[in-house]
Amino acid sequence: MISVFLKYSMAVYVVTLCAVSNASGDVEGKNKSVACAGCHGENGISLSGEFPNLAGQKKTYLSKQLKDFKRGTRKDPTMFAMASMLNDSDIELIAAYFSNLPRKKEVSIKSNTVNSVPTTDSANSTEFPETTYISMKKSGTVETFPKQVTWKGGDNMLYNAVTPDGRKVLATSPSSNSVYVFDAENGRQLCVIKVGKAPKGVKVSPDGAVAYVSNQGSANISVIDLEKLKVIDTIKVGEGPHNARFTKDGSLAYVTLQGGAGIGVVDTKSRTQIKIISVPGITGPHNIDLSYDEKTAYVRDFVHHVAVLDLKTGKVKKVITVGNGHGGIDVTPDGKYAATAAIGDHFISIINTNTLEVKNINVGLGPHGIRASKNSHWLYVTLTKENAVVVVNLKTLKVAKKISVGQFPFWVAVKGNP
Repeated sequence: MISVFLKYSMAVYVVTLCAVSNASGDVEGKNKSVACAGCHGENGISLSGEFPNLAGQKKTYLSKQLKDFKRGTRKDPTMFAMASMLNDSDIELIAAYFSNLPRKKEVSIKSNTVNSVPTTDSANSTEFPETTYISMKKSGTVETFPKQVTWKGGDNMLYNAVTPDGRKVLATSPSSNSVYVFDAENGRQLCVIKVGKAPKGVKVSPDGAVAYVSNQGSANISVIDLEKLKVIDTIKVGEGPHNARFTKDGSLAYVTLQGGAGIGVVDTKSRTQIKIISVPGITGPHNIDLSYDEKTAYVRDFVHHVAVLDLKTGKVKKVITVGNGHGGIDVTPDGKYAATAAIGDHFISIINTNTLEVKNINVGLGPHGIRASKNSHWLYVTLTKENAVVVVNLKTLKVAKKISVGQFPFWVAVKGNP
């Protein structure tokens, strides 16, 4: 009897020990997988058709893919940046975590948006003092505000931009390697311009003469002549260019290199990348904006950080933790705030550019695009998981309105705030 009891006790102990070990591994794996949530979802279910589901995939397969990305034998600049930060133990924990998740789990996530702000179908000119343009990734459209007119675009409308004179609007389509150009007055398609592989961000020079298109898949920038409406040059940069920001005088453009190298600096006269500024402490530089005096860059990464970068010294002054996943970043035209979104979360972060203190504001599920009005009174935020746009009052730092829009609202362009 004693022998049987001891065997039974030992079996229970082993089972309990394994359960505790698995639970611990799941927690560690989930913690390590935060960087994945921005595209593949917190529960391994992709946020869009652009990215594969990871839930329920075989552990050995997931482990191999991550190691291949890290070695560079499987090519993708974003995944290389992600995987290069992981050691073998991290990779095994992440692979085990996603492999144990159910493939088609229905996840119910509660939004923390203030209940007193109902969703509406209308906007007004007070909240949109300048015409504002929002790209709809899944709908393949662009919507204008405050009139809420919808323009038909192409597949997978992603980043957009408006020319300084307000006459043209551009939107990238990564799935077709194209940029769509619209007449801003009536929404008529002026042309579709072929660019490099997987174009992401598009930015217009301060004089309105050219647009820079960051081709993430081909490590270059397409330069579009906005009068001739054609590509006139290609600038070679580092791996994974994602978005750019011109200086006010148009002499330089800073480009986020999501492949991990940092920020590429482009001389716009010679159209060459003249140097790369490394940005330690963040993973995969994603979006960028500049301080009012253009001495500081605010760099949003692909995970949950903003780096405050001194452009004169090339040193990172501070790394700030924000919401999970990637997102846009915008310094308000008055220079008071740097606001950033987080597609894997439910809040945006407002950084005081003087003190670098942060205030988080609950807005809803999957915020990504973010842009302030020219007068710095209003902030527009796209909610990718709610098909809505939130308007935040920057004077009170509270949500003023939530507006229903098309499917997967992604980016915001505002005349007067490049």
